[in-house]
Amino acid sequence: MMIKTFLFLLLSVELFAVPSWFLKLHEKNQNVYIGYGVAKSGIQAKQDALSDIASQIFVSVNDSVSSHVSDVNGHVSSSNESETSQKSFATLSDYKLLKSEYDAGEYYVALSYENIPSLDKFLRKVKALQPRATLMQRSEEYLSFTPISHEIERKLGYQLAFNLVRKDKKWYIQDKQVMQILDKKDFRKFFVSKENAHLSLHTNRRGDILHEGDKFYFDVKTKEDGYVTLLDVYEDGTVATLLKNIGMKKGVLQKLPDEDFESVPEASLLLKGEETYDLYVAIFSKKRLKLDSFAYADDALISEEKYKNFDTLIRFLDDKIYTTLKVVTKPR
Repeated sequence: MMIKTFLFLLLSVELFAVPSWFLKLHEKNQNVYIGYGVAKSGIQAKQDALSDIASQIFVSVNDSVSSHVSDVNGHVSSSNESETSQKSFATLSDYKLLKSEYDAGEYYVALSYENIPSLDKFLRKVKALQPRATLMQRSEEYLSFTPISHEIERKLGYQLAFNLVRKDKKWYIQDKQVMQILDKKDFRKFFVSKENAHLSLHTNRRGDILHEGDKFYFDVKTKEDGYVTLLDVYEDGTVATLLKNIGMKKGVLQKLPDEDFESVPEASLLLKGEETYDLYVAIFSKKRLKLDSFAYADDALISEEKYKNFDTLIRFLDDKIYTTLKVVTKPR
């Protein structure tokens, strides 16, 4: 892999003299990858270096190569395709500029990237800037039940007041001035089923596991007369309103949506052929709720960035009676 990358870079400069350090930097840390780029512009050289790193980290066998690079620090993105036998995907943040040089009309760049989980990067920053010896209270109650909260407490030895934040079309975990972009694996740890003695929520499928194309409904029961609103949080953090202010009777198991509803939920995948998950949220209220911040599930604009507001929903839940249900949808 690295040999092919180096040969490509060498050919791209057409055998002209290159800086003495180019392709010769070393790193003792096995988690750190070094990428090289050379181009007529500094931005393109940086993209090439990020693509080089991405190709070293994320590789799978395929008929073509596709390198999709997102540079969080400098808002750089890249997409390239060619006929080879590798495929790489990466979202890189916290990379470092090791070397940069301009010579004979070419920019030469070397970047380094430490390939460790985003949560570990976040906790390292927290420890360095904000050492604590006392228990910290969270600002949102839901977060205390999430897998990421339990992992943080286990690794730090105390609870931490953290938040989920959407910024620049990316998801971050934040603790005061410390912010860290989340990779997909750590973002998933914000999704959890949370039971409530006053409100129950389940699907009509065994184990609450769905398959693509399944039509399904929810079994809901409350301990008081009132209203239930049902929302769906997609895997990418989009929040959609499925049902709004449905009247409920105390202790009566109700199927939602009912037979008279104009459409029945159908399980779908976010990416074709790949397992996905949703977080269904049922909110009980004595009075009707206003939910202007969240899209309707059939809204044609639901892919818009403004509807990726899982963080807003978490804050909204803080003083509500609610229950959540994480549901996995599998491809057929």
